[in-house]
Amino acid sequence: MGRSRWVVLGSLAAALSLLAAACGGGGGGGNQAGGGGQSCSWTVATMGALSGDYASIGTPILQGIQYAVDQVNKSGDLACTLKLDKEDSQGNPDQAPALAHKIASNDNVVAVVGPYFSGETLASGPIFNSAKLPFITPSATDPSLAQQGWTYFFRAVPNDAAQGPVAAEYIEKALKASSAVTIDDNSQYGKGLAAQVAKKLGSVNKGSFHIDPNSTDYSSTIAQVKSLNPDVVYYGGYSPQAGPLAKQLKQQGVAAQFMSDDGTKDPTFGKLAGPAATGVLVTCPCADPTKLPAASSFVKGMQQTYGQPPGTYAADAYDVVQMIGQALKNASSSDSGTDLRATVEKYFQDVNGYQGITKTYTFDSHGEVEVDPLRGVWVYKWSNSDKNFVALGYAGQLLK
Repeated sequence: MGRSRWVVLGSLAAALSLLAAACGGGGGGGNQAGGGGQSCSWTVATMGALSGDYASIGTPILQGIQYAVDQVNKSGDLACTLKLDKEDSQGNPDQAPALAHKIASNDNVVAVVGPYFSGETLASGPIFNSAKLPFITPSATDPSLAQQGWTYFFRAVPNDAAQGPVAAEYIEKALKASSAVTIDDNSQYGKGLAAQVAKKLGSVNKGSFHIDPNSTDYSSTIAQVKSLNPDVVYYGGYSPQAGPLAKQLKQQGVAAQFMSDDGTKDPTFGKLAGPAATGVLVTCPCADPTKLPAASSFVKGMQQTYGQPPGTYAADAYDVVQMIGQALKNASSSDSGTDLRATVEKYFQDVNGYQGITKTYTFDSHGEVEVDPLRGVWVYKWSNSDKNFVALGYAGQLLK
């Protein structure tokens, strides 16, 4: 190709570039004025396990977020279109800081829905807070997250200081256990939750154990558990380890009722546990939206969009995005990203009784949603026919 042709093409490209700029078609991601055929956008970011071992936990949350963003845009209530920036941490706290810096440095990002897990939230929280970027997790439950002094942190579900004691009360009152042990995966989330359960159980807890989440053989821990002959084994952690642990406990003759948490509330648990999944219980500070009249339209829409009912924390994530939409309703297309971050943060600080599809939202001075634990924590049981956990009800119903 001759040089003169390159010059001609270059001139043509430059002319087209100038024309696109004049028409407001620049690709920098910044806002444009809203009228005259021009467009503008604001970005909501999310961070979580979108691939890898924990993607089965992160994917339903992402689906709830994406569906909510689409619904907000469909409503036409905002001056600009909402876009979604999806960052895949694989649930790994070591990957979170770099992703958090990437999100925070984008001036068009007005809020973060996430992170999904407690460890990655602890690792990225200082970055979001320093950038004055509101981050609202729909699923990270470690209580210490609200004790970091972060002004821009909010949590849309009850934390483990609520879930743990409720689980312990269920073990004692509903299961009538006289002995139990706790096992955890030594993570920020699992270890903290198991400790909450053990503390509430008091003398009923006969031992607390930790497993290596990178191991596949838990026989040494199981041998110690078996020697204590507990009525209940409570596991704090996630399904990739919970499934094999439940399976190995059963194989090695431990007859105890297996109970776990929201990190285990995942359809893949049944494949990993095999026959040992039968009758397994989990607690979750998440309502089953299929049981909530206010969520019927959401459930139907998610079913139509994804071909399955909404998964764990999808409805809570949906509520968070809807609240962000409420915060931006009166914003102008000319508002800067900094202005909008402050607008969203103020909305969450001030909101008093927003009626979501899962609960009524008011946040305390630490960013915690104010919910009665006995209504906010639900109990689920594995169903072989459904190949999933099904809701037994919220704890207050079951402990009457």
